[in-house]
Amino acid sequence: MSDLESDRDMCRKAAAEFILFVHETTTPEKKEILLIRAQEWIKLAYARNDTAFEQHLAELNQQQFGFRGGVQTQPMQQQQAKIEPKKDEK
Repeated sequence: MSDLESDRDMCRKAAAEFILFVHETTTPEKKEILLIRAQEWIKLAYARNDTAFEQHLAELNQQQFGFRGGVQTQPMQQQQAKIEPKKDEK
């Protein structure tokens, strides 16, 4: 299976998962959101060519995660661990 086919298969599986979530959700607003997400994944899975696939993927990333063109548009925060000195065991 090619990388593109693998990506398309992953998109079909993601759409199916969102449909399962729709059946488990009782709130109409949440159902609508989940159905929209499922449609977006289906759109990706059946894009006509690589360029359309990449365009749909970029749009989905922008909508869901604030990414544009594979680059995060929001600043990333870095966490730093503070190293504590070891206490002498006596």
